Amino acid sequence: MRMISAFGCVPKKSLLGAAFAVSAITYLSSGAMAQDIKMTVSAIGRPPIFSNTFVDVGEAKGYWKKAGLDVNFRWFQRGTDTAKAVVTGDASIGFTATPPAVNLIATGAPVVVIAGMPNQDWLIASDEVKSCKDLKGKTIAADGINNTRTLFLQSVLESCGVKLSEVKHIDLANQPLVKAAIAGQVHNGVWHIDELKQVEGKTSKKWALIDMPKNIYADLHYAVLMSSKDAIAKNREGIIRFLVGWIQTQKFMSSTDPKDQAEFAKIAADASQMDLAVAKESIVEFQKLPYWVNNDGLDQKQLVAQVDELVKVGKMKAETKPSYEKIVDKSLYAEAAKRVAAVK
Repeated sequence: MRMISAFGCVPKKSLLGAAFAVSAITYLSSGAMAQDIKMTVSAIGRPPIFSNTFVDVGEAKGYWKKAGLDVNFRWFQRGTDTAKAVVTGDASIGFTATPPAVNLIATGAPVVVIAGMPNQDWLIASDEVKSCKDLKGKTIAADGINNTRTLFLQSVLESCGVKLSEVKHIDLANQPLVKAAIAGQVHNGVWHIDELKQVEGKTSKKWALIDMPKNIYADLHYAVLMSSKDAIAKNREGIIRFLVGWIQTQKFMSSTDPKDQAEFAKIAADASQMDLAVAKESIVEFQKLPYWVNNDGLDQKQLVAQVDELVKVGKMKAETKPSYEKIVDKSLYAEAAKRVAAVK
């Protein structure tokens, strides 16, 4: 792998400084060039939802190993639990939906968001009704109270004058939701793109997508990587190395090159235990959003809108809502991006 340095020709007195700068990024070429740092990261699965296939991509492509990082992933079924693992110190980084992360910050938890996936893919779909108002009185599968699917469902219902208390809510998400729908036990739900495609593929039945206001779907923030201030202080280098791998996964997963899409689909299908054809179709739909972005994913407008929405639906007090500056620490991603850009 060829290293491209920004130094060019430097005078002798600058060689020492240049050597130090280059040494900070050489581990991108080979994990053997730097001492591996061990780190625990919490994520949602198994099998993973599509947003968490970055784990499988990163491991299959060797991104973290090349960055000099030995990552141990701890798996939970709820984003609230992955976030709690960061607060308790059981994980240095947690991948979670945005609402649990900003709610923790609002309560004073010493955590910050270090990168994100800004664009939501949630769908509300039914095989028995066609409009939001018609969901009143129906049983709808989402996840637990204060979890992301339910918060999203609440926002959509309130946009058409229906309260969450006016539907029968059941806690069902991820693969259990898919299996229940295939078995005909679920008729209304909050879905990821790939989950609904799995159901429709297995049953040959087309579900109706419930219309929702564009601002709910497009403007709210979806998911984040979060870390505690303590973990950053103790292991800043390890977290930067993780973000080096994260940046590479997002770039690969967002690639529309047919070869990359095919390789990604194979990794995702194996990890998520879904048909390869479903994985391929899902990737195309996710990329249209776009689901994976080649920046830090910390869009200020979307994060602030997400906080305001939590206040609106009564899940956060207006007087405790955190500012954008309190939510994010963009410096770690910025350093990781420099390292990725410096190595070709």
